[in-house]
Amino acid sequence: MHAFSNPFDCAARALIILSPDIGVQYFKDVAAVMNAGGPPDKAQLVSVMNRYGLVPSAPGSS
Repeated sequence: MHAFSNPFDCAARALIILSPDIGVQYFKDVAAVMNAGGPPDKAQLVSVMNRYGLVPSAPGSS
């Protein structure tokens, strides 16, 4: 389990390596949801994650 945060006022960048590779299309699909305008649609994000075999954890669990 992991999470991302940026407590600073400047942009952050991340290098993400996944094994097994789920492909660049996952990130394109997530970007489409995130850039759709307005707040991100959590249900759509979960749907994208499920398509790639990813399971979101409950907030606060670790």
